[in-house]
Amino acid sequence: MLRSALVVPWADPHGDGFVIAGRAGRTPVLPEAASGAVPQLGRNVRRRVSEGRRRGAVEINRDLQFAMKNVASAAVGCADVAETLTTLLVSAQRLFDTDVDYLSLPEFDIETFTFDQTLGIHTPEFRHLRIRDGQGLGGLARSLRRPVRSLNYAIDSRLHAAPVAETVREGIVSAMATPIIVDDQVEAVLYVGDRTLHPFNETDEEILNEFAAYATLGLKRRAAEAYRRDVLRRQEQERLAYDLHDTAVRGLVEIGFAAERMRETLSGDPAVEASLASIAAAAEHSMEALRGQLDMLVRPKPARTAGDVLDEIAEASLRADAGHRFLVDARDSVLPDAIADALVRIGQEALVNVDLHARSVAEVRLEGASGEWVLSVANGGAVTTAPNDADEPGHLGLRAMRNAAERVSGRVEREPARDGHGFLVRATIPGKVDR
Repeated sequence: MLRSALVVPWADPHGDGFVIAGRAGRTPVLPEAASGAVPQLGRNVRRRVSEGRRRGAVEINRDLQFAMKNVASAAVGCADVAETLTTLLVSAQRLFDTDVDYLSLPEFDIETFTFDQTLGIHTPEFRHLRIRDGQGLGGLARSLRRPVRSLNYAIDSRLHAAPVAETVREGIVSAMATPIIVDDQVEAVLYVGDRTLHPFNETDEEILNEFAAYATLGLKRRAAEAYRRDVLRRQEQERLAYDLHDTAVRGLVEIGFAAERMRETLSGDPAVEASLASIAAAAEHSMEALRGQLDMLVRPKPARTAGDVLDEIAEASLRADAGHRFLVDARDSVLPDAIADALVRIGQEALVNVDLHARSVAEVRLEGASGEWVLSVANGGAVTTAPNDADEPGHLGLRAMRNAAERVSGRVEREPARDGHGFLVRATIPGKVDR
């Protein structure tokens, strides 16, 4: 009897069932006992649906206003575009209660976008995707300059050249994307998605569109462009790090293996065995140091305190049982990134030199006073090299330490210890010290 119908399932502590609301092709003949109950049920259903729509509209508006308030506060209070975009992403996740949320930004050419900030994304293949105009969900949103939704990304026939394999591997099923437009230029694409079927509807599209339009009010074109350049610089560092790992680390491993094979072949000569053992150990230590430096290059760097800097220096020790002493003043003072990087580079180089050459106990001390940071690394081993002549062969480590200090207007000195045993490396770098 029905031309069209809507079936609404329900469940409560007393049981479950469903309500069918439909349009009949002809007037149904109802039993006399139901002639009054059915119209009453229809009126109740209409009233409840109307009430539910009103309550839903109120809740949606409240959530949207809360998200917009957070974004507005970020635009005013955040120090840079990165923090504003982070707040935008977190607010979108709360607004739609989704599993994954991420942003893409233009690369060197404005036709290609690359993913930057992400929430809930696990696979590197997905994070490193590059999406051209018209490609996939985000490319379609950029072309249409409006939000686009997809119930099942893997089988959505509207999506051209979509990265289906990477998206399926990441586990994303349903998603929406909307362009963020600043001064009539698409500066970013905002995505929200779920790992299960999520039937995003027209209302969700409208909310995402309104949210993105409001968010653009806090983004300035010049600031967004500066942030984009910084993102590309970080991505280039990451690519460089991976290339270095594939070449340099592989070469060091081969050197170590070759030294071990030679030790087996030329066994019996203590001097030769000692030299080859030294080569193998140096290759292994260099490989670990290189991996540590590559890790520092690609990982995000949160604000670091003086205590954090000393902890990073300590991690470079090649002898876990050496008993090195680490002392820090103004432990909770936050250092600028450039100064923290320089101190870590100098401290790690000096500590590795102690482990490789002096093989004694080192005392590493970091102090902040009178508008400068002073890092000293002292050990009780024998002094075997000229203290301050970085131009002599074999002093590449000292030269690297001085270069690191000079980049932040600092200096490095190396001299014999006062008691004549061992030597002292001291780095002095100007910088604000907050106590």
